[in-house]
Amino acid sequence: MKKLAFLVLGLSLFAASCNKNNQPQSLSPTPTPPAPTETYENSYIKVNTFSGWTASSPKSNPRAVNIIKGKYILYINTAASQASGVIGGRFSEIAMGAPSADAVVLVHPTEPCGAKETTQVFDIYSRADLYVSAENKRDDCVLPTNGQTVWYFSYVSESAGGYFNYKWNSKNLGIPEGLGVITMSYNSKDINQFPVKDSSELKDALSQMTEMVKTLVIK
Repeated sequence: MKKLAFLVLGLSLFAASCNKNNQPQSLSPTPTPPAPTETYENSYIKVNTFSGWTASSPKSNPRAVNIIKGKYILYINTAASQASGVIGGRFSEIAMGAPSADAVVLVHPTEPCGAKETTQVFDIYSRADLYVSAENKRDDCVLPTNGQTVWYFSYVSESAGGYFNYKWNSKNLGIPEGLGVITMSYNSKDINQFPVKDSSELKDALSQMTEMVKTLVIK
């Protein structure tokens, strides 16, 4: 009888263990990116920024803002102009003047050098990230010689395509004073020192710049 009792008890414990293992496991929620906690504001725009980023508007265009951390530059211009008349604009119209883009792209107007990766980031907007490596040979492009694939430019635009923003968001349906441009670049001319693709530093910088863009309010 004792052997039977021990056998029954053992089977009961084994069944309980199996039931426990078969229970659905609760998954840890995907961490939400921290929200920008500081604010830059003038008479025309308002945008939240992360600690460590410095925001200022050019005196020549108070409807624009440069938000900078180290060598990373987020540029937002809510009153841009378009000379080409091409629907969506041209790459050169938004990239000329950005240090890292100027270092890579030698001739304007032209299409971007290297490879493009596009990610939908919010609402109707996508972010296009541009990279170059030694494999992207083109006469009008300067390439890294360090064996790396490096990032040199990004822009946020309406998912329908193009470089300029015409609609912005549901709260700001167009800007009478001009079109919208959002770019991300790196303040260096040394292509071998550009951020390496998929590096944690670059991922963090692109993520933070994108989160700041989401907070933009156009007055």
